[in-house]
Amino acid sequence: MGGSSAAFSSPYFINTLNPASYMAFDSNSFVLDAALQLRSGTLKMINQTQKTNFGSISNVLFGFPVTKWWRTSLGVFPVSSVGYNIQEVQQVEGIGNTLLNYQGSGGLNKAYIGNAFALGKNFAIGANVSYIFGTIDKTRTVTFPDSVYYTNTCMKSSAQLSKVNYDFGIMYHKIFKSGYFIQAGITFTPSQTLDANADNIVYTFTRSIVNDRDIPNDTISFSQGASSSVKLPTSVGAGVMAGNGNRWLAMADVNWAKWSEFSYLGVNGGLKNNLRISVGGQFRQSPLDMGKYWQRVYFRTGLRYEESYLDIRNSKLNDFGISFGIGLPMKKSRSTINLAFEAGTQGTTANGLVRENYFRFTLGTALQERWFIKRRFN
Repeated sequence: MGGSSAAFSSPYFINTLNPASYMAFDSNSFVLDAALQLRSGTLKMINQTQKTNFGSISNVLFGFPVTKWWRTSLGVFPVSSVGYNIQEVQQVEGIGNTLLNYQGSGGLNKAYIGNAFALGKNFAIGANVSYIFGTIDKTRTVTFPDSVYYTNTCMKSSAQLSKVNYDFGIMYHKIFKSGYFIQAGITFTPSQTLDANADNIVYTFTRSIVNDRDIPNDTISFSQGASSSVKLPTSVGAGVMAGNGNRWLAMADVNWAKWSEFSYLGVNGGLKNNLRISVGGQFRQSPLDMGKYWQRVYFRTGLRYEESYLDIRNSKLNDFGISFGIGLPMKKSRSTINLAFEAGTQGTTANGLVRENYFRFTLGTALQERWFIKRRFN
């Protein structure tokens, strides 16, 4: 639904982006939310194109009630991924062709436990305590294919990152006598840091034509376990949602993140502040969990526009996407199988840059089972 989340809550799904939403869990039910994601794209420059494909587990989340005024959720999901292999040829006067190669792999994951608490009839607050962890590897090489008088050089960095982080949310919910409802939510993530232990090495090498591999020569510099940090940005989000029972809902979000304060291993990334706007909605014909099958199917759609934190050669690599989804109810259950499709475009081909046209497919399931009902008969 366009990624709208600040004001979204449901007894059937888990919204980790606003932990106050956990108060929507049914008092007698256990929720399991899991999904797989596949992204396929086309990278395009003025005279070149290249296909890309990437798949991963999107999330594995659990939610359940503790008391009438307390709900809990826990789970794990990826928060970032690194994967690139870029080559650039530069013509240098007096040297000839210089081949630059950049490679990166790895990423970060988040394991969290979150709690939501009711404040009276209409308000709820929540907080997530998360452990972010992962490894990011980066390699840069400079080679001189046209000359034997210059030394090839390789620079490798491997950073192990981890730290406990926090984020917070508040939500207001109001149901009217007519059956309509309105919700509003605010999310806040303070600027925090990840601890980093980095291994760095710079060395010269020669290229073996026989074995097609690099043979190290001399080590220029080496450090192991160097302590550093990664500073994450402050972000604030706000949204509203309105609907009519279980039949339809519509929502809108705005989120701002201060990426200008981001730094990686003590180096400021030169990023810009980020703004994301999204709208979305959901509809099903039957307001009750009964009737013909297609009358109980959820239909979803959304739009998303994002001003990127990347500003290269005076061009912002903005992102726009449109999404469609469907929720298929399981037989004799309030659980659903969820399919989603998003088409988007990011970047530009102006000023020698790259535009990506991409498609994202998601297959997920949201299982809701009644586990906390006291037996009347044995």
